[in-house]
Amino acid sequence: MVDEISGARRLIALRLTGREFLRLALVALAYWLAAELSLNLALVHGQVTPIWPPTGIAVVAILLVGRRATAAIALAAFAVNFPIGPSVLGAAVIAAGNTLAPLLAAELLRRVDFHLQMDRLFDAIAITVAALTGMVVSATIGSLVLVLSGAVPGDGFLGTWAVWWTGDAMGVLLVAPFLLSLLPRPALPRLNWRRVAELGGLLAGTAIVTYLLFQSGLRLVYLVLPLIMATAWRFRQRGAAPAALIASAVAIWSAVHGTGPLASETLLAKMVTLQAFNVSLALASFVLVAFVETRERKEELARLYAAEQLANQAKSAFLNLAAHELRTPISVLNGYLSMLADGSFGDDPAAWRRSVDILTAKTRELKVMVEQLLEASRLDGSTSRPPRNKIDLRDVVRHAVERARARADLLDAEIATGLSAEPVPVKADATQLGRVLDNLINNGLTYTVRPPRLSIAVSTEDTHGIVRVADNGVGIPETEHGLVFERFHRVQNPNFSNVPGTGLGLYISRQLAEQHQGRIVIERSEPGAGTVFALSLPLAPPETRVAADPRSAPRREPHLSPR
Repeated sequence: MVDEISGARRLIALRLTGREFLRLALVALAYWLAAELSLNLALVHGQVTPIWPPTGIAVVAILLVGRRATAAIALAAFAVNFPIGPSVLGAAVIAAGNTLAPLLAAELLRRVDFHLQMDRLFDAIAITVAALTGMVVSATIGSLVLVLSGAVPGDGFLGTWAVWWTGDAMGVLLVAPFLLSLLPRPALPRLNWRRVAELGGLLAGTAIVTYLLFQSGLRLVYLVLPLIMATAWRFRQRGAAPAALIASAVAIWSAVHGTGPLASETLLAKMVTLQAFNVSLALASFVLVAFVETRERKEELARLYAAEQLANQAKSAFLNLAAHELRTPISVLNGYLSMLADGSFGDDPAAWRRSVDILTAKTRELKVMVEQLLEASRLDGSTSRPPRNKIDLRDVVRHAVERARARADLLDAEIATGLSAEPVPVKADATQLGRVLDNLINNGLTYTVRPPRLSIAVSTEDTHGIVRVADNGVGIPETEHGLVFERFHRVQNPNFSNVPGTGLGLYISRQLAEQHQGRIVIERSEPGAGTVFALSLPLAPPETRVAADPRSAPRREPHLSPR
């Protein structure tokens, strides 16, 4: 059995190795074939062309396959340069430059989170910068080899470098987008025969118009741009990329054969003209595609947002209706249970006492849930600010601790406070802030497997008053720090599966804090060690300072660490 498993693993490994080898072999073959075809357009020493498609193939291969594609690229580059290079060493050095340049361009694109779909304006700018920057390496290394070997005179370095750099950069700018446009994109609809015919007509028109413009001596070559932009608008990247490539190919053919506006120009002037034309093609198509897709994405997000808002409104309306409908029977049930408990209907049998107590407790829990649903519904639909008075944040904390003291005593819990010696004035609704603190304190008393220990501190930091509630509970996993403030979310912990609740407490607390231009966050939390919540509220202006509650002189109780 073990031998069979080992044999199966070896077979899988061999298959994976075979597939990887075949993939790299295809990369090398595509590079070599594209290079051989491009050498027919060579302008310098039979090996420097105004467009070098292998660089585009190499960049795409590295982006898709990874850095291991560089081995295939280097081998293919050496095979191309060996027959035409000045020497074996010179061919090897040129091949190294041809490998390093696309590797640098691909790494630059990876570093800036380049999208292979090229669906953002940033992607168009990124591939342009990567092409112009990365190809400096291959152009510089190749030109230096040709000059040092004597294949090109010293005064021809600049022209050779310009042609080499232009060719390699155009290979990335024009061929790479074309290859990327061929990748499957599920979001794009299939082209029916009418759309295929339309695209074919636009591409054929691009070729014809570009040819006619470059045969004319009127220097109106940029009149082809509107046609390319129309193709980009209609077919996005899968139309823009081939259209730009076709126009560029026609322009390069004209430059090689010396026709039209490029007939009487020097080599360097031809390269500058071609570079400007090709960059204009690339940018015009890329930018327009990115603009259209960005606009459509924004419109789709707006539609989704509107749909979500409608869904939230419908859900809030349902919760509000359900809570209101439940509120009355719960109140009636609670009233009758209270009357049974206090003997209003006469002495109840002792056997009923426990049952009545349980029903009363559960009715109280149900009432709390309904109140939370109503509050959540009110907060979702309310845009008005709550009434605010000038209050001392320390007093809000003291009152919240007093309300929790009875439950804390039952649980043998400790609640320590550390209050600022000076008043902490805020403009707020004391009742609403009290609800926030009640929720934080009750959570600290509930979600712990040992005697609860809470520490509540009030301080001022810059222009804000801060209340920190620290507990020694079970803690919150880091992956759920943002989720606990969402509606109906409850941390999944088997120790507390029987604790009743709606998962709305922290959501309501966050909404109330934000209504006061404040915020509530998990400052730190560690599973098994406890959590520290921080409530931050803007301080009232200096003229609104209030005196401390005369019943409570500044005092500091021992601080109890939540750890």
